[in-house]
Amino acid sequence: MTAKSTLWAVAVFTVFAFATLIVFFWIRDGSLQGAGVSMDNLLGRAGDSVVETTTDIVQNTGAAIDKATDGDNAT
Repeated sequence: MTAKSTLWAVAVFTVFAFATLIVFFWIRDGSLQGAGVSMDNLLGRAGDSVVETTTDIVQNTGAAIDKATDGDNAT
């Protein structure tokens, strides 16, 4: 599979996934405006989770480096 076809596959998947979610929320909420609000809330919560996880990884990596070097700057 070439890089160009891989990019197209990812783009098509993303568009269909987004469209599926919008239609799901549209049917559930009864309006396109309500669907947009639901999507905003969903994506906001997902973004918050990514930020929290990334913060934990950065802090734990820093702690591991400090522990490995024991504060010795010669490494």
